[in-house]
Amino acid sequence: MQTLRALLVASLVLAASAAGTADARGRLQTRQTRVELAPGARAGRIVLANSGDAPLAAQIRVFRWTQRDGDDVLEPATDLVASPQVVEIAAGTDQLVRIVRTAGGPVASEMAYRVIVEELPGDPTHQANSAVAVRMRYLIPAFVQAADAAPEALSCRVEKSVLVCRNDGGHAVQLGASTFVDATGRSIELSEGLLGYVLAGSTRHFPFDAKALANAAPRELKVFLNGAPSTLVLAAP
Repeated sequence: MQTLRALLVASLVLAASAAGTADARGRLQTRQTRVELAPGARAGRIVLANSGDAPLAAQIRVFRWTQRDGDDVLEPATDLVASPQVVEIAAGTDQLVRIVRTAGGPVASEMAYRVIVEELPGDPTHQANSAVAVRMRYLIPAFVQAADAAPEALSCRVEKSVLVCRNDGGHAVQLGASTFVDATGRSIELSEGLLGYVLAGSTRHFPFDAKALANAAPRELKVFLNGAPSTLVLAAP
């Protein structure tokens, strides 16, 4: 079991270490930032690209994504898999990867996953068992949707130095750029870009620096929800 935060930190370190050695090599890119399987669909897809001038190899793994005790948790998935799981991509070409459900029948509620795409080092013809020295990594959210799911229903409150958000709806909510607004109308920036997701039927905690509030009591949260600007009145703690 791994927290998503730990994986994100590892991804940033790996990407930074690769920045100085990317010339004259394969460059892994993904053309999707999100995968959604409509109710009843058996598979989705992602397209990987190599924009470099040398071949590269990549592995694709799928993790079940839940939220427990206010944090993201990833565990290896068996009901949603990548096909193929290891690919070789020639320079300047694309590679289709299917994201396939192994279980039949509809889901009772939306299921969330993370598709982790990792560039592998060295000779791309000898990568099947490689699990170390990864160069680039992408974390792509994936959702298997339920029929007749309730719309998003997000509520948030501040508890000391934590923004606590609860989603009682049937679809995950993405929180983008976020700003607190206090009773005087003063704005306090919480996040310039992506803050995170609150999965269906889940609670997510977003810690922040309490000093930024300067003893102010935030009343509202101006936030981009699934890309659309919104204003949430913060509930009492």
